[in-house]
Amino acid sequence: MPRAYRNLAIAILVLLVSQARISLAPAGAAVEPQSNKSVAGKYDKYFIYDAKAYQMPVEMAEKMKTAKKKEASTVESTHLFNMDTTRIEGAPYLDFVWLWKGSATGYAETEHIHDFDEFIGFIGTRGQQNPYDLGGEIEVWLGGERYSITKSCLIYVPRGLKHCPIKFVRIDSPILFFTGGMATKYSRTPTQFTDAKAAERNYAKYISYGVNPNKLAPKKAQADPKRISTVEATRLLDLDSVEGAPYIDFVWLWKGSENTPNHPEHSHDWAEIFGFVGTGGQKDPYNLDGELELWLGGEKNLITKSCLLYVPPNLKHCPFQFNRIDRPILLFTIGMTRKYTLTPSAKQ
Repeated sequence: MPRAYRNLAIAILVLLVSQARISLAPAGAAVEPQSNKSVAGKYDKYFIYDAKAYQMPVEMAEKMKTAKKKEASTVESTHLFNMDTTRIEGAPYLDFVWLWKGSATGYAETEHIHDFDEFIGFIGTRGQQNPYDLGGEIEVWLGGERYSITKSCLIYVPRGLKHCPIKFVRIDSPILFFTGGMATKYSRTPTQFTDAKAAERNYAKYISYGVNPNKLAPKKAQADPKRISTVEATRLLDLDSVEGAPYIDFVWLWKGSENTPNHPEHSHDWAEIFGFVGTGGQKDPYNLDGELELWLGGEKNLITKSCLLYVPPNLKHCPFQFNRIDRPILLFTIGMTRKYTLTPSAKQ
């Protein structure tokens, strides 16, 4: 599929969620995300702090406006991040959107298939006492089957499996919606939609509402008597229990701080993406409300803005340290692999 049509599809998905008012630049706030460092580093090119604007021909923009008029929607949104090989060479396709509030009676997508594996996520922000409540309802079609999503979840879409449309039935509290794929460029093939098998549940196995309980925790390093940590966290979602799915992990960092690193330096023979998303709200979506220290290729980075980080294969990264968490932060890692493996760095 030509990139121009990919742009139209994503633009419609992002922009049609709001007919009354679109919040790509939230009202009352000049959103200008930027790097955290005053001095440029060798690996700054791997950080993304914004969503690149889509460039569309005039006729495509008109088609988008026509489609928008058909949708009865009051959903307000912010296009937070996007990534693909046009932004960072070799990077996979990823797209993140905040859905703030509202509802829709129409669909924001049409059914299609890909020639690559895709993953979709819906993450609610109900807080530490109820982290799995989505705070809304989203209708998703998978393989011609209708699923009503009311819990935070990850969805694995194997190549060739038809999926969508999507309807944002109601957004009661902010929801982070994202899509990504095991490909550096987006392509799609439209399919003929039918609801004949809407009630079947053959593809429920591709939806993960939690973490693999049998997943082994990383081996703990020898206890450091000087280590102090008050960090409270919840491992939220992964796709470990879904056969064939890529490695993905989502964790909520609720509050606290620590004075020493929690993860040693290492590398992978596959590319990895880190994500750091603050919950400052619609008027300040890029404020992390905290400080995370992450070493990349031997360079220290202090992260204070919501961002994506692409780590190419074999690039050493970590240690990692949560200097302070003032407001809940969503931390996630996505690997271009189906099995997590690492190579520890040699001791200095």
